[in-house]
Amino acid sequence: MSFTRAKVVYNLPIGDILILADENYIRKLIFLSYERVELNYYLSLSSNEILDKAEIFLKNYFYNNLWYPFEYIDYSELNEVLKKLMDIKFGNFVYYSSFDKFPRAVARILSKNETPIFVPCHRVISKYSIGGYSPSIEIKKVLLRHEGIIFI
Repeated sequence: MSFTRAKVVYNLPIGDILILADENYIRKLIFLSYERVELNYYLSLSSNEILDKAEIFLKNYFYNNLWYPFEYIDYSELNEVLKKLMDIKFGNFVYYSSFDKFPRAVARILSKNETPIFVPCHRVISKYSIGGYSPSIEIKKVLLRHEGIIFI
């Protein structure tokens, strides 16, 4: 996957986030407090409409408790499990076992989600715990607390 543009959104409750995009879609989020990144020198850190709207989306999510399907995600490339996440509203969740696959298979698919928050894989939890989250379970805890799903 090639990225041509990038933007950092600073000072969010989960730290700074690097958004990577191509000409049409956002392609990856990197949580800079939890992940190391080496930027390709071909990558432009200049903004464009997609990155500006992605920043607005993240700020709306964290500061206005607003989540909506983001127009610059390539939904045609999403796995069926990831597509189903788009129906889970802010403040709601489902269990890994709610899908027509083995829970571990669902967890594996969710762990490959390149655009978390935009594709809300954090809203899938275990019946016995909150489950895992890549790159850090701490991010999932912040997101679930933010949405009022957990209170720990």
